Amino acid sequence: MEPEPLTFFTPDGDRVTWEVEAEPDHDPFERRLTLVVQGAKIVQRRVPRAEGRDRDHLYELLENEARMGARLLTRLRRAYPVELPRLMGYSLDEEEPFVLLSDHRGEPVTHFAGALLIAEQRALQASLFRAVRILSACDIVHRRIDPGTVRWDGTAVQLTDLSHATLAGSRRLRLGEAPYAAPEQRAGTGRASTADDLWSAGMVIYRTVTGRDVADRPDLTAAPALQPIHDVFSGQPPSALEVLDRLREPDPMRSIPAEQDLRLEEGRLAFDRAHEAKRETEVEQPPPPVTRIEQAPREQPRKWWARWLPLAVLACLFVVVWMVIR
Repeated sequence: MEPEPLTFFTPDGDRVTWEVEAEPDHDPFERRLTLVVQGAKIVQRRVPRAEGRDRDHLYELLENEARMGARLLTRLRRAYPVELPRLMGYSLDEEEPFVLLSDHRGEPVTHFAGALLIAEQRALQASLFRAVRILSACDIVHRRIDPGTVRWDGTAVQLTDLSHATLAGSRRLRLGEAPYAAPEQRAGTGRASTADDLWSAGMVIYRTVTGRDVADRPDLTAAPALQPIHDVFSGQPPSALEVLDRLREPDPMRSIPAEQDLRLEEGRLAFDRAHEAKRETEVEQPPPPVTRIEQAPREQPRKWWARWLPLAVLACLFVVVWMVIR
């Protein structure tokens, strides 16, 4: 296909233009691009004009993807984990806004249901709980971990789609369906918590390892490889770090520098300011003037003597005239 220019903002806040070639579209909301100069591939997630016209919330989801991606970069840029997609850029003021992400790895885990070897089962668990642990360390709850957002390349997972992610401690909204969404999340009660993602990750692992579907809490007694996650479905689930410890995996945050990239932080703040300014320009229309309907003054009832006064006057005049002419 012919190269096309693609102009956008980098996470640092710089405006750049890349020459890209687009693969044939299979999904109206997502397409794969190849950088002409480097040959590297990236993913463009977007809101087509026709879709956005009927569903305004799609723009909010796309902006949320960019916001969460920028938040992850401020903490993880110096040692970005393979388990999470990396934000490459965004352009949110277009007729068809978009975000750019690192290329997908592997295939959706639905392709491997019931077909993983024991070693692969353990690697899948370790990698997915690494992703949950990293998100929790950045105070992010994914909220949409299911077979459609988890990919596997034989070595590590890639947890995609941050469009529904939120900050830990924010009010829960009703989101997702059984069995992958936690009961509290489906009910929309309490505050968003990493426990929500632990439930979802456990369900994805159970479905991928066993190949079986469940309507609610699964029975893990017949799956020895799943014993480290036996209590993620309980009322008091462990932390992601505790699950990793059971899997004999180190805390991934030990190898990720804690200091922030100041330039990137400035870019993230610039994004937030632009987002707020965009909202402020959508000035609310002033309320229509209130039309006051005033009733016409009601005529006061006349007193009894006022009604007969004219007749009394006429009678007096008649008497006077009669006496004069008599």
